[in-house]
Amino acid sequence: MIVLHRYTQESPSCAYLPNEQSKIEYELALQATPQEYEDRMNAGWRKFGGVLFHPTCPTCRACRPVRILVDRFQPDRSQSRAWKRNSDLRVETGPPIVDDARLDLYRRYHEAQESKKGWETEAVDAEDYTFRFLHSSVPAIEVSVWAGDELCAVALTEVTPNTVSGIYHYHDPSRMDRGLGTFAILHVIELARQVGKPYAYFGYYVAGCGSLSYKTRYRPCEILDADGEWREFGSRQSE
Repeated sequence: MIVLHRYTQESPSCAYLPNEQSKIEYELALQATPQEYEDRMNAGWRKFGGVLFHPTCPTCRACRPVRILVDRFQPDRSQSRAWKRNSDLRVETGPPIVDDARLDLYRRYHEAQESKKGWETEAVDAEDYTFRFLHSSVPAIEVSVWAGDELCAVALTEVTPNTVSGIYHYHDPSRMDRGLGTFAILHVIELARQVGKPYAYFGYYVAGCGSLSYKTRYRPCEILDADGEWREFGSRQSE
């Protein structure tokens, strides 16, 4: 891995926990191998494209990486209903691409989240999308969900020696009753099973943040504790 630039960004208010200060360390890296990125994930880092990042907040350690134990995973009732409810949809896997359908769906999803959850306004064009999700030295797989010719959901993943890492997912806000977000996540876990990876990573879990705390509903899962040890969620040490 070649690190071209390193910098830190601070904010008096965290996007996940507004009463906390935020401090994020970033690295612009080239030629990260799958093993190098997996090692970084196991040290609490994530990435978009060639930009790696991890929180170094002065007073808070709430951002904790979460991974699903693929071989032991069993969907709960709600997840099983979402799987069955969307069984009429077509699911495809392949290399990530950018086109008008994906940009439109991404835009509509973000506009809905801005209105519903107060997300910051975000305008993403083809160049931005390519930089975040297509420029990577780590092998990537896109999971896309279709109703006929209409794109309904996208989950973007990267594959390392022991993981399928869910980078980002978005779905059609006009089909909220379908549980498309849950359906997409379940297919990322299924992808990990199909390619023989023991873990599906889903970024950071933040207790108290509804946008991220849902991740621990996919069980069994493990949380990376501050001491660098993975512990199954629900054990005394991990909560």
